[in-house]
Parts: sequence; structure tokens; C-alpha cells
Amino acid sequence: MSKAIVAMGLPESGKTTFLAALWHLLTNKKVLVRLSLVKLAAEEAAYLREIATRWVQAKKQERTFHSGNKTVKLTLQSEGGEVFDLAFPDIAGEAFSQMWEMRECTPSVADALRASGVLLFIHVDKIKPPGWIADDAALAESMGDGPGDIHGDIQTDAQAAAEGAAPADGQANAQGEKAVPWKPESSPTQVQLVDILRCLQALPLDVGPRKLAVILSAWDKVEDDAVSPERFLEMHLPLLHQYLTHGLNAGWEQRIFGVSAQGAEYDDVKGAPTADADRMRDMEVPSQRIKVVVGEVISHDLTVPVNWLLE
Repeated sequence: MSKAIVAMGLPESGKTTFLAALWHLLTNKKVLVRLSLVKLAAEEAAYLREIATRWVQAKKQERTFHSGNKTVKLTLQSEGGEVFDLAFPDIAGEAFSQMWEMRECTPSVADALRASGVLLFIHVDKIKPPGWIADDAALAESMGDGPGDIHGDIQTDAQAAAEGAAPADGQANAQGEKAVPWKPESSPTQVQLVDILRCLQALPLDVGPRKLAVILSAWDKVEDDAVSPERFLEMHLPLLHQYLTHGLNAGWEQRIFGVSAQGAEYDDVKGAPTADADRMRDMEVPSQRIKVVVGEVISHDLTVPVNWLLE
């Protein structure tokens, strides 16, 4: 039996770290997990060993070495004894940025995006929030301007555009600050993710009902907030939360997981050792760095979201 899962997310959302920790769990066998490894294609072993070694050493994955798309094919066995092949495309986040910014993707990425199971990664510490009008108004007021001044700036830009004048981008304001040109990549995280999910439900990527596991990665950075993954999503990504609740096509199922595959802040590629990284390296069982939160249940089993997608 062959099943496919696609790992998707914007750049640096935690996909490769998840795959490195998953490989360590499956091969190290120090904690109980729901899925077990049967075999792996030989040509993929070197790549997995390399990223898993960096994970054990508490070092960040080197994007210069692992950029591009990798598809790992694993033969796994479920708790019930079912043996199946799992294709796990680890697609570079730049491919999803390209989907949002350029409205295009390569044929190989399109094929991977037709998988029946979707892992959507969101790094909780790299969420780009929307700009709220109320916040802009409060900031303007604190600087001695009023809402009318903001409205006036908008009118000026619109009038300039209508008259064919040069854009105001790059020009300095009264305070000497230069405007930053808007680019698609400047859009809030949740706006980009909602659009990507919408693309999965339209031709040529639509394949009917699917399962969607939302992975809130680096969960250790927010676990002291004492909120569930569902509540975190509702608080910090309300547009995406509403879309998951009411916008998915009939037959789609979604579940939200808080996942800390890394455990803490690691050494940078060129950085000095940190106390957190040293603490991770000193752990007798590295697999116990991992935390997976589903509702109020916490475990070290990183196969939980994968297993749910395959059920």
C-alpha cells in the first residue's frame, strides 16, 4: 500500500527539523512511538543521517546544504501491523513563497501537493502579524498626529498614482524616515497560508477531501503561555482559524498540534554554544527533547500527527 504526505510551510517553518527528529526517533528507538521503520531507500539514508546528526548535536540545519526539494520514501508499520510506503516530500519553503508571490510552482511541487495528507508547518516565533488600523492610529496620535493625518497621506499617494507621479516609496517623511516599498512577501503569515490552502482546493491541485495536520512548531517558545494549540491559533492567526473552521471544502478534516521537535534554541551555524544547546546535548535520551501537544495530552511521539493523517 502506498500513501503520500506533503510537508508544506513558509521558509524556516520547521519542516526539516521535524524530519530530522522523526528519523532519529524511528532509528534510535528510545521512546515509544506509534509507527516503526521497516526500510528506507539507500540513496536517502545519507541525507537523513546528516540532518539527524545535526539535530542530535543541537545545531541548526544548514539551509545552504539542504535548500531545494527532497522527497524521502519510508516503508513504515503501524501499531496494527499494516505496512505501507510513505512519501514525505520536504519541499523548500521558497516554493510556497513562490506560489504566493508569483502564482506558480514547478510540476514536481504540484505533484507532491496532490497528496492526501498535508502537514502544514507554522513557526510560532516567526509569525508576521497584520497591521491594524487602530494600532496605526494610536501610534500616529502618540507622535502628535491624528487619524486625519494618516488619511491625508493615503489620499496624497492615491492622487499621485492617479496623476502618474512617482510613488512615495523611498521618500522621507517629515521625521526623516523612508517609506518601505510593499512586496507580496510583506503580507501577514495567515494571509499567505489561507491563500495556499485555497489553492489546494482548486484545480489543478484539488484532489477532493484530505486530512490537514497543522503543526505549530517551536512550541517550547510559547508553552509557558498555558494555552492549547487550538487557542493559540485562534488568538494569533484568527483569519486562518476561521478559514480552517468554515472555509475548507466538504470532507476535509483538520487537527492542530503543538510540536517542539528541536526542544530549545540551538547553536547557530556560526554561533558560539548556548546554554540551551548545551542542556540539549547533555540529555541522556535526545528523543526526550521532543514534545507533541494534542489537546491536553503531551508526549515525545513525533509520529502522532503522521499517524493521524494515515488513519
